[in-house]
Amino acid sequence: MTAKPIVDGLSRQYANRVRIVRADLLTPAGRDLADRYQFNFTPYFVGFDARGNVAWTLRGRVPTPDMLDLLLAP
Repeated sequence: MTAKPIVDGLSRQYANRVRIVRADLLTPAGRDLADRYQFNFTPYFVGFDARGNVAWTLRGRVPTPDMLDLLLAP
């Protein structure tokens, strides 16, 4: 099962509160991100708090709404 439809739904649900960015590992920008956050597997998600710190990482599955809500907590 592909994560794309689920991620698209989360993007719509959280459109004004969370930014979801996709990266293609076959592009230079995607490889830079993979190197920076040390992953080589997709799907791979990195959640950042309001200060830009990594709040969580998730490999192989899509984040739940609860995980995204965590990013919005004060």
